[in-house]
Amino acid sequence: MKTALLAIIFLIAAGCSVSESSSTEPAEEEKKSVASEENKDSSRAAEEENSEISNSDEGVEGEETVRTYLKNELTGPDEELEQALSESNDAVLDYVNEHYKSLFTEDNFETFINKYYVMVWLPSAYDLGYELEPIDIQTEKVEDIENDAYHFEVEVQYSKDGEVGTANVTGRINTNDQGKITVIRFKDNRLEDKLRDN
Repeated sequence: MKTALLAIIFLIAAGCSVSESSSTEPAEEEKKSVASEENKDSSRAAEEENSEISNSDEGVEGEETVRTYLKNELTGPDEELEQALSESNDAVLDYVNEHYKSLFTEDNFETFINKYYVMVWLPSAYDLGYELEPIDIQTEKVEDIENDAYHFEVEVQYSKDGEVGTANVTGRINTNDQGKITVIRFKDNRLEDKLRDN
């Protein structure tokens, strides 16, 4: 009788432990499933954040390229450029390669040089004895079909023999995904006229 009672107790105990282990398994699986979903959500959130950062970095890169181009175009001529302009076309080309080449894609850099979108004002300023300095450069990203586009407006100070004047240069510049210039359009370029008129 005692043996039968002990056997029943063992069977009940074994049944409870089996039922406890089977009842904890789904709970553990549920916890794992919830943790897995949380990991997926946090991975998705991290991917979206990285994508946003990447997109904003591309935008910043394009805007920095535009601002660098405008500063290069409207500052000077400095001593290095004056020396190049007084020497030879090869010296000027070396100057252009050093200061502009990184702003354009390889395949369109030569086109921009040939169409006079590089060194637009500085040779004239040098010939006429002027110093140029951008006082204010405003850039604004605008909606455009072709990648990133930036409307720009620059107030440029020109000075010669103690006389100072200002002129505005406006237009739009497009950049590609790598922040390289693909299109330049000048809308209002009174600087050239003002340099020649004075």
